Amino acid sequence: MTIETPQRSPGRIDRPDLPRGDVLATMMGLTVCLLPFLVPAGPGNTALADVGMTLCIVLALLWSVREHLPVKVPYLAGIAGLLLGGAFAAYVSEAPVGVGLVLAQDVLLLAWSAALALGRQNPTIVAVVTRAWCRTAPIYSGVMAAAYLLGINALSGVSAKDGVRASYTFGDPNLAGNYLVVSLFVMGACQCPRSPGVRRIAYILVLTAIGFTGSNGAMLTLLVGLVLCFAVSRYRRLGALAGLTTLAASVLVAGMVAVFVMPRVDLGQIREAAAGSVPLLRDSFGRSGSSTSERATIVNEGADLFLQGDATGYGPARTKATLAAHQAPYVKEAHNDYLATLLERGLIGALGLLVLGVAVFARCVRLVVGTLPKAYADHVPRAWLLAVIGPVMATAAGFYEVLHFRHLWTWLGLVAALVLVMQDQQRRPS
Repeated sequence: MTIETPQRSPGRIDRPDLPRGDVLATMMGLTVCLLPFLVPAGPGNTALADVGMTLCIVLALLWSVREHLPVKVPYLAGIAGLLLGGAFAAYVSEAPVGVGLVLAQDVLLLAWSAALALGRQNPTIVAVVTRAWCRTAPIYSGVMAAAYLLGINALSGVSAKDGVRASYTFGDPNLAGNYLVVSLFVMGACQCPRSPGVRRIAYILVLTAIGFTGSNGAMLTLLVGLVLCFAVSRYRRLGALAGLTTLAASVLVAGMVAVFVMPRVDLGQIREAAAGSVPLLRDSFGRSGSSTSERATIVNEGADLFLQGDATGYGPARTKATLAAHQAPYVKEAHNDYLATLLERGLIGALGLLVLGVAVFARCVRLVVGTLPKAYADHVPRAWLLAVIGPVMATAAGFYEVLHFRHLWTWLGLVAALVLVMQDQQRRPS
């Protein structure tokens, strides 16, 4: 959806009289640097990054009004469905007033992505945000990995709750692992750091930090992302046939492993061996069997809860409380965006999530097949690798609730900005 203000002529990026918006770009870069620092948390799990996002939204609004820029609000239809479903479910179920904070978070993250989408008007915004992300991730990874090896638990985030798994300053090992996996693909898309040697060291630092989180989900999504990176890169170099062949071959190999190899492998024995080996393997792969069993139980309980309800939902962030009220044997949050949306926001919210997914998919496809103008391609030379993050996050949504991950909406805002630039380039007369 586009909110139109009095517009200037097309080609605003090249206008010498247009302010560069460097203050906004700088503030956005600082906010991106704050994304990993989520503990200690403020009220309602707020963090310093939320303060930065709010300030960026205000600055973006002031800049767009002063310069009469059209403000694009990407993903509005999908989020509107999620908001409407959540509000209606909360009203029908008479949920506590606190659920309004969850809906406010939805609005904040949507507005943050819309502010980032103003990178359409100024490549400096895209440049600063991507550089901040690509430099923060490896430096953060190096410091946190060193803290883990030195046993500095205040930085590594190691606690009795997660065994020896590192949660760093995220408060959750899986969230930390997901941020680092996404950062790896952002670095690949931006080819930043620019020096190939330094970039390889940065990759190693991020991969090491991912390993210390012991997140099985992070390892799975990393594998999914790497396969897709190879497929889309072959598509860009050799054409559609090469890309589709690579993707089909990967799916075929995965299917053959699942059908012919996995039944002959005693996963229980492997897990037992992992559980009795080094502590990190014990607390990650060694407990994967119980983790899978727990998630299956949650899904079964959630499905029963939905079938017992009236399809309106129980209200945002109300899964655990509702399971407890129904005296379910295993009371936990959904740990699954698809199930959580259906339970908490009902069919209206589920439709909104579907619309959001379609909007993200369409933009990812555009990144894979399209070409950026030079002003943007200089900063994101392999923009098609950003599209890989879409399937990575869709996979992660099956075992995490990723819709409130701040780095997800930062990525969505960048994708929206780049796709809008491609659309402007097509409309501009040659």
